[in-house]
Amino acid sequence: MDINKYTPKYRFRQKDLLSLADLTTEEIFEFLYTAKALKKRFRVGENKPILRDKTIALLFGNASTRTRITFEMGIRQLGGNYLFLPKNETQLARGESIKDTAVMLGRYGIAALVLRAFTEAQVEEFARYSTIPVINGISDETHPLQILSDLFTIWEQKGRFDDLKIAYIGDGNNVANSLIMGCTKVNMDVAIASPHGYSPSRSIVERGMQFGNVLITDDIAEAVRGADIVYTDVFISMSDEDDEEKKQKLARYRVTPAVMRLAKDDALFMHCMPAHRGEEVAAEVIDGDQSIVYDQAENRLHINKAALALLLGKK
Repeated sequence: MDINKYTPKYRFRQKDLLSLADLTTEEIFEFLYTAKALKKRFRVGENKPILRDKTIALLFGNASTRTRITFEMGIRQLGGNYLFLPKNETQLARGESIKDTAVMLGRYGIAALVLRAFTEAQVEEFARYSTIPVINGISDETHPLQILSDLFTIWEQKGRFDDLKIAYIGDGNNVANSLIMGCTKVNMDVAIASPHGYSPSRSIVERGMQFGNVLITDDIAEAVRGADIVYTDVFISMSDEDDEEKKQKLARYRVTPAVMRLAKDDALFMHCMPAHRGEEVAAEVIDGDQSIVYDQAENRLHINKAALALLLGKK
C-alpha cells in the first residue's frame, strides 16, 4: 500500500499501543499522518489543547532523555498534565502487583499510562488489567514509538516507503525487532547484519517475513549493499550489563564511512540515540551530511503526541 495514496481517518480503534506486531499497515499510516498534522501545527505555533483536563502517567523503570522530554513537552503542548513516576519510587519496587497498580491508576483519573523499561510480559499485564490506554514507551523486546518516529522521518526525507531498503548494523535488540515489523508492513526491504549470537528474535524475523523481505546475515557488505537507509544502535542496550565481550564481538559492526560507501550514494544514516561515537558509529558518519539523527530525535515529539491524540480519541 502506497502511503501517499492513503486517505487518513485520524482514528485508532485499539485501546493500547504495545507493539508494531499488533498494528495493520493502515494503522501505522494513521500514526504517521497524525504526526504530520501535529508537526505542521507545532511549526506555526498552533497547539490545540487536545489533552485539556487530562493527566498522563509516565511510569519509567530507568533513566531517559528523549522519551521523557518528548512526552512531557508533548503533553504540555497539547494542554494536558503529566505525572512522572520513577518505578523505584513506587510500591512496584517493593513487590506490589502490576494488577493492583494498573487498576488503581485508572481509579485516580489518570487518562493514559506510558511505560518505559518493563518486560514484554509486564507491559501486556498492565494493559490486561488497566481500564485506560497503555503505551509501550520501550520494553526489552520492542520499541514501537521509536520505529513509528523513524518511519515518519523516512517518509519526510524520501517521500515514500515502496522500493526502499533499510540496513541495520549491530546488536539485534528491541530496535532491530521493531524495525523488522514496522518496515516490512510499509513495504520496505529490511537487512540486519549482526554477529552470530546477537541476531534479532527468531519469532519476530519469521513474522516479519510474512509481510516483506527480511535478510539476516553476519556480513555487513551483504546487508548494506544497495541500502537507502543505514541504521545502528548502541552495542549495550538499556537492560544489559556493560559487557566487554559483547562489545568486542560487535566492534567490527561499527558504521564507518567505508560502510556508508557500500550503500546508495544518497543513503541516509539513522541512529535512535544515545550514540557513542567511535563505538557503534564513527563521528564522521553521525556528524556528516548523510546523518538525519536529529530529525529522528525531533520526530519523537510528534509521534508521541500522535499516539496520545489517537488513543484518547482526538486528532
